[in-house]
Amino acid sequence: MPSSSTTPAFAAYPGNSSNGSIGGYGGGGYGGPNGGAAAAGFRKASPNSRGQYSDAVLSELESQNDGEIGVLTGKVKMLKDITLAIGDEIRDSTALAEKMNDSFDSTRVRLRGTMNRMLRMAERTGVGWKVWLAFFAAVGVLFWYVWLF
Repeated sequence: MPSSSTTPAFAAYPGNSSNGSIGGYGGGGYGGPNGGAAAAGFRKASPNSRGQYSDAVLSELESQNDGEIGVLTGKVKMLKDITLAIGDEIRDSTALAEKMNDSFDSTRVRLRGTMNRMLRMAERTGVGWKVWLAFFAAVGVLFWYVWLF
């Protein structure tokens, strides 16, 4: 599996982490006594005795959130691009299938007309369609024999 340094677009997959965190998600709660926060470089936030956070802690947490939002925005954009590419591929495949269906339909109509003309010709000559079928089968076997040997 390629490393995340060579393929940064796939860094979100587990095992492709560049900072060594488990799962490849930036240490968001995996391992360690403080929930992996120290391994990922996040500041541990603890309220004071009255349950309030200092402005410095709140500012640091806000900047960490802004950084993570940027990462998530990039991943969402990547998923959107992949989804749009899948949609284009589906539309192209559908158009190709419709063209093939139309082509098969026109071939079916041609074969039906050819068969009807052959049956009319067989009726005019007085030879039954089974005889013509046997004749074409014999010709087919002859071609097959020559091709095989």
